[in-house]
Amino acid sequence: MSALKLIATVIHEYTNFTTVFLAVFVFLLMYKLFQTPRNLPPGPRPWPLIGNLLSLSHDSAHLQYVEWARQYGAVFTIFYGPVPVIVINGIDTIQEALINNRDIFSDRPRFTDGKGIIMAHYGPFWKEQRKFTMSGLRDFGFGKRSLEGKILEEAEALKEDIIKTDGRPFNIKNMLRKAVTNVICSIVFGARHDYEDSAFQTFLEDIDVRFTTPFLISQFSPVLRHLPLLGQSAQRFHVSQERGARFLKMKADEHQRDFDSNDIRDFVDIYIKEIRSGQNENFTDAQLLWIINDLIAAGTDTTSQSLYWILLYMVTYPDVQERAHQEISRALGDSTLPTTAKRTELPFMDAVISEVMRINAVTPLTVPHFTSSDAAIHGYDIPKGTMVLVNLWSVLRDPSLWKEPDQFNPERFLDNQGQYMKKDALIPFSIGRRSCLGAQLAKMELFVFTTYLLQQFTFKLAEGAPPPSAVGRLGLTNGPSPYELCAIPK
Repeated sequence: MSALKLIATVIHEYTNFTTVFLAVFVFLLMYKLFQTPRNLPPGPRPWPLIGNLLSLSHDSAHLQYVEWARQYGAVFTIFYGPVPVIVINGIDTIQEALINNRDIFSDRPRFTDGKGIIMAHYGPFWKEQRKFTMSGLRDFGFGKRSLEGKILEEAEALKEDIIKTDGRPFNIKNMLRKAVTNVICSIVFGARHDYEDSAFQTFLEDIDVRFTTPFLISQFSPVLRHLPLLGQSAQRFHVSQERGARFLKMKADEHQRDFDSNDIRDFVDIYIKEIRSGQNENFTDAQLLWIINDLIAAGTDTTSQSLYWILLYMVTYPDVQERAHQEISRALGDSTLPTTAKRTELPFMDAVISEVMRINAVTPLTVPHFTSSDAAIHGYDIPKGTMVLVNLWSVLRDPSLWKEPDQFNPERFLDNQGQYMKKDALIPFSIGRRSCLGAQLAKMELFVFTTYLLQQFTFKLAEGAPPPSAVGRLGLTNGPSPYELCAIPK
């Protein structure tokens, strides 16, 4: 009997044709899925079908990537299931990808249909929409000193809300989020919301859910919400996303009903005017909703979380807070409002803000990038259509760039004359063509809000309370664990 006949006989004895067929099919599928392109960067060994998903950290991936970079190099490969994903670390590697090869690394993964700006596919559509949006925002003060009035208005409302705590311990996070969100709402919708507005409060809660949900759960929530283990978090994310979208649509619909081409009140009106002109099919009601969502996302959580971190470090390092108080007193006194015109007189304030953004970056991992063509980086081949994760944490905590990088030290941003020094390695908003859409607004808000709050209050921990943890919790952004402080009016 030939070998083939013997094998066939054995198979027939112990199984059936369907079982053999399925076994061969699964084998070929797994072989195909894990037949990775040659010369990919090295990385941790993936499991069949699930890749590295079980070994990935949900709340500290940026730290895990730093450890893997030490083991495998600045560029390494991980697997989301069977799909290879490239992670890049270090200032030189990030600059090589996002600056030197920006046309290749500026696309986005196909998680959505490519609408809006943040997740829009790189190309003419994205460039057109981003240019129009930035121009429209500038018409209403974005990046200009005229916007300071809106920020100070919210700072005053925030002050009144804080005073109500009467020196008792409280969590300031939601107050900060209300104030920051109202700034971008005043530009986008032309009006602020009352802090007691129940619909506004629900919207803020939905924003919090969206940004505290781990990245993988948020991206795959349509599937995961039907599973037993991760279903609850995925369902909560899905509900918050849908409810938030309804809130924004309600605001847009109000503008559609009240629109007057002779009275352009805000960014939404500018966009509606462009839609109704009928000159460009890329301007649609659906695209408007995506852009509004992107602007709110870019202008709320990251800035409010940064302020939350700043106050955490102020109560943890009261000597730093006292030095900031003294500088503010010299430059502004008790009544002069903080403006960017006074910024050069407050170098220590700038140093404090910069150091907080460095030591606990709110976005340690950027929004995922996607290669639009084949690329080579550090001698490795990265195929077209590969998702790329950029680990900014690897730069902001790099010991070769920062002395004692894990120590909070605003002095590193001051020269020998006590003047603020800009550092090229401070890239909390990323670099390249897909850098943060709201960076200009965020920088202005962080300076004005922080300076105003420290002008009005001394922040401290409750008597006997331990210092809050400086270890962040990573969802879509890196925020502090909840903590309480006391605000003592000055």
